[in-house]
Amino acid sequence: MNDITREDYSHLSQRGQALVSAFRTALVDRVAAYAPTRILEVGCGQGWVAEEILRRLTDATYTGVDIREDAVAFARDLVPTATFLVGDAQNLDFDDGEFDLIVCAEVLEHVSDPAKALAEMKRVSTGTGVYSVPHEPWFWLANLARGKYLRTFGNFPGHIHHWSDRGFRHLLYNHYTRVEVSRSFPWLIADVSDRPQEG
Repeated sequence: MNDITREDYSHLSQRGQALVSAFRTALVDRVAAYAPTRILEVGCGQGWVAEEILRRLTDATYTGVDIREDAVAFARDLVPTATFLVGDAQNLDFDDGEFDLIVCAEVLEHVSDPAKALAEMKRVSTGTGVYSVPHEPWFWLANLARGKYLRTFGNFPGHIHHWSDRGFRHLLYNHYTRVEVSRSFPWLIADVSDRPQEG
C-alpha cells in the first residue's frame, strides 16, 4: 500500500477513536437506509468510508472522487472493488442523475464554495445525499480540550467554513426540500432529498 500517512484515525486516543467509530457507524446507517445501488462519494480521501459502506452494501457500485492524487491512489489499494478518480467537488465530471446517492463526509468545510459543490452533487444524483460537517463550536472546543490547534483556537487547518446545526440546515435547505440532521459528537450528519417531509 502507498507509503503515505494513513487517515484512518488510528493516531487518536481510545476516546477519539470511539467518537470516530460512532460517527462512521451513524453515517453508514444513514447511507444503508436508502439501499442505493449507485453511490458517489465526493471527497473520498483514502477510502475508509467507502470500505465501511461497501461492507454493508455489497451489491452497490461505488465511485469516489478526491482532489488529492495520493489519497486516490491509496483508496484504490484499500478498496479495489470501487472506482476512485481525481476530481473537484465543485466541477464533477459526471452526467446528470448518474448516481442514486451522494456521500460527502467532512468535505464542505474545506471547499471554497460549498453552495456550488452542493449544486454539483445534486446535479449528478437523483436528489438524495448524506452529508456531514464538524459541529461548531463543539468541534473547536473538543480540539482545545485535547490541546490541539491552540493557535487557531481549536480550528483544524484547512477548515475555511464553520457550521452550527442551524447554519448547516440553512445551507442544505437552499438545495433540498427534505433535510434531517442528527448529531454524532462532534459532527453533524444530514440526510437530504427532494422528497417532502413526512408527517
